[in-house]
Amino acid sequence: MGQGRQGLGGESRLNAFAVLSDPRESPADAGHSLFAAADRADDAALQVALNAALAAGEDAGIRAALHAQPPARARRVARALAAALDSQGEGIGLRFFAIPLVIVAGARSRSAVPGVLPEVHVLRGLLEQHGAVGVTRNFGLGNALVSAEVLDALSPSALWRAAADPSQRAPLDTLMPEPVEIAPGREQVHLRFITGAGITPQHLPTFLESASNIGTWGMAMTKELARQLAQPGVEILPMPRPPQPLLLAAHAGRRAQLEAALSLFLGNTLRRFRMAVGDPEAVLSAHKLDSGAGELRLSLSTPFDDSLFEGFAWPLQPQDEVAEVTQLFQNTLAECRVPAVTVLQKVLPDRLPGGSVFVAGRMLEALGREPARH
Repeated sequence: MGQGRQGLGGESRLNAFAVLSDPRESPADAGHSLFAAADRADDAALQVALNAALAAGEDAGIRAALHAQPPARARRVARALAAALDSQGEGIGLRFFAIPLVIVAGARSRSAVPGVLPEVHVLRGLLEQHGAVGVTRNFGLGNALVSAEVLDALSPSALWRAAADPSQRAPLDTLMPEPVEIAPGREQVHLRFITGAGITPQHLPTFLESASNIGTWGMAMTKELARQLAQPGVEILPMPRPPQPLLLAAHAGRRAQLEAALSLFLGNTLRRFRMAVGDPEAVLSAHKLDSGAGELRLSLSTPFDDSLFEGFAWPLQPQDEVAEVTQLFQNTLAECRVPAVTVLQKVLPDRLPGGSVFVAGRMLEALGREPARH
C-alpha cells in the first residue's frame, strides 16, 4: 500500500491503519434480557436466555438483539441463535439452510428473470454428485428464489418449533419467489437465496459443513443455474455462495452481494477514468443517515474533468465491523492500483452542503482543511 498522509480533520491517506469511524447509532435495548446476556462473556447464559425467548415467542426481542451494537454483540446473538435452532434438530429434527446466490445480470431493455427454478431436482442431484450433501438425509431444496427481505421476516420462534416438529411448516410457507428485475444499461448485482432442509444426526456433519467447500460444487451449480435462468436478451451469471443457517443467511448474502458489486463498480469505473484522464482520486467516508443507520462510501473523481464523478455506497449491517469493511475497500483499491486514496475519519451527514452524497477530491478543502500533500 502507499505511504500514509494526513487529511481532513486528522484523516489519513491509504495505509494499513486507516480506519473510518462508525457512523451508526446504537439502538435502545428496551431492557430485554437478551441484551444483558449478550454483554456477558458467558455463552451458556446467553443460550439459556435465547432459548427462553424462543420458547416464549419473543420474536421482537430476538430481532432487536440481532441488531444490537457494537457488531460483536450482534454476532454473538446470531451465533447463539444458529446453535439454538441446530440443537432442536436432534433425532428426526430438521436443519434449515439457505444458499445465497449473487446474480450479476445485464440487459439492453428492461427484463425480468422468473423467481422459480424450473428444474430444482437437477441442482439437488449436482450437490449429491459432488459430495456436498454428505450424510444428510431427506435432503430437499425449494424451487423459489427468495429475497433477503423475506428471510429477515421469518419468525425465529416458529422456525425453532419447526426444527423440533417437521409437521409445523407454517414458517416455510412464507418463502415465496421473487423475480429478478433487470434495468437496462450497466450490469447489476442482485441477491436471491435457495432454501432447503435436511435431517442429520446430531453428532455428524450437517449440510452446512459438508457443502462449505464451494470449490467442489460451485462451478457446476453456476453453469446449471445459468442454463435454468437464461432469458432472451439477458446476460446472467448466478454465483452460489456457501450455505448458511436460514436465519443468518441474509447477512452473509448481502455481504457477498456488496463485495461483488464493489468489484464490478471499480472495474467499470476505473476503465472509464483511465481511458479519459488517468487514475482517479479516491475518498473513503462514513455517513450517518437520518434513520440512525450508517453507510461507508467510496468516491472517485479527478481534478481534470468535473463530469467524471462516481460513487459506491456500502450500507452497514448490524454485524459489520467498520474496520473490516474499511480494510476491504483499501485492499480492493490497492489491488486495482489506485494510488491516491483519502480516508476521512470524520463522520459526515447523508448529504453534504450542496446536496452531494459523495465526496469529490475538490470538496475536501470546503469540508475542512485541505489534505497535506506529499
